[in-house]
Amino acid sequence: MRFFTSSFTVLLLSVSALAMNVGRAEVEAVDAASKPKPKVCDPKAKGGNLAQLQYEALADFADLFVNQQDVLTAFNRYVPGEYKQHNPFAQQGRDFAIQFLTNGFAGGLVTDHLTIFGGQGYGIMHYKMAGPDITWAVADYFKFKGTCIVEHWDVLQQITGTEPNPIAFF
Repeated sequence: MRFFTSSFTVLLLSVSALAMNVGRAEVEAVDAASKPKPKVCDPKAKGGNLAQLQYEALADFADLFVNQQDVLTAFNRYVPGEYKQHNPFAQQGRDFAIQFLTNGFAGGLVTDHLTIFGGQGYGIMHYKMAGPDITWAVADYFKFKGTCIVEHWDVLQQITGTEPNPIAFF
């Protein structure tokens, strides 16, 4: 009887949670439809809430870039002009980055495990990126001017699947 009661309780809680999430999803869909589209970043943004605005910009950029793999929209919104590139194998400027990254995603890259961090005028995206023949742990490091991304560094570590550390990378 105790097993039945526990199972029934779990089932009841699961159905309740599902119902709450469906209701919340409907509200979020209505809210999203009524909200104006995000604006392009503001290089002159400043003030006491700048760190929060930069974090929000990074979160939207990360969603567009990593989750949706919409490089052009991410760059048009948050990298409108100046873009210093510190990757030794990349050229300077946003146009090269857009072309290179768009081609990379078109080649079948899969991304997940996204985490973002931000503060003091900088932001970091940490995620897993897998292609047909190789998997990487990636950290993209950005510098902000206002709420615009103006500078980029990256670090990649190859994931082989044979690492002795069971919690390596993520």
